[in-house]
Amino acid sequence: MRATASAGSEAAHLRVRGPFDQHTAGEDAMTLAAFGSVEELLLKKTTDTPVFCFYPKALRAAARCFVEGFPGQVLYAVKANPSPHVVRWIVEGGVREFDTASIREIVLVRGILEDARYSFNHPVKHRNAIVAAHRDWGIRDFVVDHMAELDKLLEVVGSDIVVQVRVATPNPHARLSFNSKFGATPGEAVALLRALAQRGAAAAVSTHLGYQTTDPGAFGKGLQLVAQVVEAAGIQPAYVNVGGGFPSVLLPKGSSLKDYFHVIGATHAGESSISAAPLKCEPGSALAHPGGGVLTQVLLVKENSIYINDGIYGALAELIHSKIQPPTRVLMRDGTERTGMLRHYTVFGPTCDSYDTIPVPFELPAALREGDWLQLGMMGAYSSALITDFNGLGVHEFAVIGDYSRP
Repeated sequence: MRATASAGSEAAHLRVRGPFDQHTAGEDAMTLAAFGSVEELLLKKTTDTPVFCFYPKALRAAARCFVEGFPGQVLYAVKANPSPHVVRWIVEGGVREFDTASIREIVLVRGILEDARYSFNHPVKHRNAIVAAHRDWGIRDFVVDHMAELDKLLEVVGSDIVVQVRVATPNPHARLSFNSKFGATPGEAVALLRALAQRGAAAAVSTHLGYQTTDPGAFGKGLQLVAQVVEAAGIQPAYVNVGGGFPSVLLPKGSSLKDYFHVIGATHAGESSISAAPLKCEPGSALAHPGGGVLTQVLLVKENSIYINDGIYGALAELIHSKIQPPTRVLMRDGTERTGMLRHYTVFGPTCDSYDTIPVPFELPAALREGDWLQLGMMGAYSSALITDFNGLGVHEFAVIGDYSRP
């Protein structure tokens, strides 16, 4: 049940919900009020609740960047931000394919784009979910990284599918490696690809370089490893999926995603074993990050520490992994920006748990005061999706910044 402000309150302009109030796939984006700016929002705000802000223009632009620049098909990894609003704006930016990890994600997307194409790209799936995806939703693209999962998959749905073999790719340039949980070794991947050829299912290859890869060359090395696996297996893959891992909050200064797309395209063209196979990618945070921000209020300034009304149990969980201070402005209640000499602060969230601490200090104006608001940018991924209600402090308001009615 959604909490709502009274009709006579200015706070009624904001959509308010708790962390366990689920959006429905058919929910109309018009249920979110739009503000021209964060400053306008603050002037109309009468509550002390943190606000998650959507930026539709930025989401559409991020989607267009990939659709127009990546040398292949682009799938949005829904887990990064499963808000139906976010999915809709990414669709408006040109994305038509989706990396899904559950039936609920498939249902969500189908409610927004009826003719969307999906891949069920979770390497470990329940048998019932495999059956439902194949029978009820027409999914024909799956992923495995182990022979037992391949046996399960083919036993449940047969061989009229495309099976991606996910190859573990070492990458020291990722902020967070995914290889400890998923990914076959090159030798295991060769065995899986040969088994697919023998059992009549179409084979593809996928990988994932890890979260926030800061070196474009890592994608080239990843593709070279995939090419070696394909050559050793002696198969022609239906496609090659380079996965996610594109940087957003950690995009190196002086570089752009075009650098990554160039390396991927050039390496793909130069590897004879995979050059004829179409390319795919499945960005999540690189699409979602620019489209979200958080407004959080200062509750207390204590020497070199501040306490705010959002934290890692709320919309700031992403900072555990990125370990950076996101783009930050400090605004007073009237929307005026607070500037001046800076100092470093340890930032604590609102719960009574000492673990609720931002893992890096924030550089903020020394004149910071109780009641000020921090406007945190690039918070659109792994943020609103991870809000909990620990200590009963999970309620957030949701609003749109800018005109979201115009693609």
